[in-house]
Amino acid sequence: MAKQKTREKLTPLPKMPRQRANTPPGQPLPEPSPAGDAHGIAANLLPLAAPIGELQFDPANARKHAEKSISAIAASLRVYGQLKPVVARRDNKVVVAGNGTLLAALSLNWTHLAVVWVDMDAATAAGFAISDNRTAELSEWDAEALSALLREANTEEDPRLSEMLAELAKEMKLEPAEEASADEEAAPDQSDMLEEKFAVLIQCKDEAEQTALLERFAAEGLSCKSLIV
Repeated sequence: MAKQKTREKLTPLPKMPRQRANTPPGQPLPEPSPAGDAHGIAANLLPLAAPIGELQFDPANARKHAEKSISAIAASLRVYGQLKPVVARRDNKVVVAGNGTLLAALSLNWTHLAVVWVDMDAATAAGFAISDNRTAELSEWDAEALSALLREANTEEDPRLSEMLAELAKEMKLEPAEEASADEEAAPDQSDMLEEKFAVLIQCKDEAEQTALLERFAAEGLSCKSLIV
C-alpha cells in the first residue's frame, strides 16, 4: 500500500495593522514601492529586502521567544536597524533562523526584512536551526572585555536596551563604571604610611674588595646586600 505524503503545516503570520508610529491614527500606510519599504534595513542589505507577508513562521521552531525577548530584539532593530538577514527556505518561505526578528519587526509595523533564501529540506533546516541557536549558547563572556564594552556601548538612551545591558552587568557581577571611578577617586592617600629607610652605596674596585667589606659590615651588625651594576 503506497504511503501518502504529508505536507508541512505552515504557521501564517498574524494579521497586523499596517501603520507606523509617525502615521496619524486611522490613516493606512501607502502600499510599498517595488523597491520595498526598507525601514531600518542596513544599506548593504537592501538588495535582500523582501515583503514580510511572504515569510512564514517555523511551525517546528523549538526556540521560544517571551515578550521580554521580543521587546529587546525590537529595541535593537529600532536603534541599530537590521544588520544581519534572516534565513528562510526558498520552497515554502519558512524562516529557519530569525523567527524572533520576524516577530519583533511585526511589532514595529515593518513591512520588509532582509532575507537570505536557501534551498534545504525540512531535516536540514531543523539541523541548522538547532545549531544556530545552540552554538550561540556555548559561547562565554570575557568579563574584562565586556566591562570595557559596556562603558562604551551607545544605546541612544533606549530604555529597553539600557535595561538589558544593566541586567547583563548585574548577571556578570560587573561593577558599573561610574561607581568604579568614584571608588578610585575616594581611595585614601597612603604615602605617609610608607616606612623610611636610609642606605649607603659603596663602589668597590673589584669583587674581592666587595667581599671583604660585606664581611666587615656583617661583623659590625650591619645589614648589607651585594650589588653588581
